[in-house]
Amino acid sequence: MTLDDIKIKLFSKKSGDRKRAAKEIGKQNLTLLADDLYNAYLKEIADKRTWETQVEMILALGVLDFKNALPQIEQIVRANISHDMITYAAAQTYVRLKRNSLNDATPVLELLKFGGLSIVSGCLNPLGYDKMLPNENQINELIKLTWDLHKHKDYDSGYSDPRYGIAAACAGWDKNLTKDFLEHCIATANGNTPLEYVSENSLKGKYVKLR
Repeated sequence: MTLDDIKIKLFSKKSGDRKRAAKEIGKQNLTLLADDLYNAYLKEIADKRTWETQVEMILALGVLDFKNALPQIEQIVRANISHDMITYAAAQTYVRLKRNSLNDATPVLELLKFGGLSIVSGCLNPLGYDKMLPNENQINELIKLTWDLHKHKDYDSGYSDPRYGIAAACAGWDKNLTKDFLEHCIATANGNTPLEYVSENSLKGKYVKLR
């Protein structure tokens, strides 16, 4: 799709078109359309039925690092609804909008300390997807806070293990800091194949293509 095609679809009357446009904007990192995307999102939130489209818009705003969206995103995060895909997406975008660099895990640590399942699962994803490289102190704190997230009060086996994002990120971190954590993830995965897969590869220092 051309830039004009994407912009037309972004303001289409069909939710599927708007969803596709938002996904394409994030995929191509089309910062030229950031304002248009945000304006489309502000209209989208009036319709609770289009939550899938809202999820793609929220994720794209994070990829574009569109800081003007932060008040809207923070409002979702503070509501802290568990088992909610919009909240899950908002947690990812919150981290991307709040961090100072790929070395700054401060927003992740912030959300881990109060979040329900959607928040904690979402906030950990940018660590792996963006190959973030926090300092040693932050890595140790992240591991401490996520060690037993499979025991989170909101978690059950029907959901992805919330440790997936951090386990994937460990591929680029000091193995002296992550080895025990990754082995613990494998031992407690309880048949969660994606978690086992990323943990095993991270033990080898290999980033994998994340789902």
